[in-house]
Amino acid sequence: MRQVHRQIQWFPGHMNKTRRLIEEQINRIDIVVEILDARVPQASRNPLLEEITAEKPVLLVLNKSDLAESELTAAWIKQFEASGYHAAAVTSTEPKTVTGILSRCRQIAEKETGKSGNKVNVLVAGVPNVGKSTIINALKKEKKTSVQNKPGHTRDFQRIVVSNTMTLIDTPGILWHKFEPETGFRLAVMGCIKDSILDSYMIASAALLMLRNAYPDRLASRYNLEEDDMPLEEEALIELIGRSRGMIRKGGVVDFERACNIIIREIRDGKLGRMSFESPDPADSRYSPDIFSDLQISG
Repeated sequence: MRQVHRQIQWFPGHMNKTRRLIEEQINRIDIVVEILDARVPQASRNPLLEEITAEKPVLLVLNKSDLAESELTAAWIKQFEASGYHAAAVTSTEPKTVTGILSRCRQIAEKETGKSGNKVNVLVAGVPNVGKSTIINALKKEKKTSVQNKPGHTRDFQRIVVSNTMTLIDTPGILWHKFEPETGFRLAVMGCIKDSILDSYMIASAALLMLRNAYPDRLASRYNLEEDDMPLEEEALIELIGRSRGMIRKGGVVDFERACNIIIREIRDGKLGRMSFESPDPADSRYSPDIFSDLQISG
């Protein structure tokens, strides 16, 4: 049996550098825009950023909202706003949904900082791979910020002047030092943690647990399974999916690595439809952290 670790860690040196730079710059910042993944808004909220930026107005931007359930996204926005934050839902690949961020920042500046005509400095931050650079490119209206679909790509601060009265400070994706397994699993499935930190079998297993609890009909339909007869063990379920997709090696055995990777990729790409994997309602058992209780983290 593999050892169970209580917490997951991935905080490489460049993230520590980012933390220090944000701390050094925070007094010059007027507004913080934190980009979240709309499918896991709470898991993708960074408590380290929350601590550093506690005295600043914060706009929480739930990105990839086209991949999430609209009703749950609306519920998250309502909860965030009730907690004193500004919040909005966007789709970074649709620039028209993104352009409203600048006007929201101007409104916040006028209301909370008193800077109606002066230059406003906006810090744009978030965990890796939530679409931050794509959003900034849309706000700049020209593609100069490098974009790659993998965590930890942007490594340096970038100042982008978007108008005579507003400058964006783009920061590298940053996590925090330790997070609970249920948070780590959700972030890993969304691609916010480097895939080498948790192996593909572990990530695919977490993905299947989330699907089986929240969207069993989608899981069955996508992989030609019987919803009422799906195996409880993740390993058996991955094997069935591998056979369904014809991922068979010599000797008739399933290529588990390929099967795991296809499960992970199709969830990240939204191939199973709009899905959310967290709810602001703690009583919603479909998204309970207990669904991961039997999933063991390999050392």
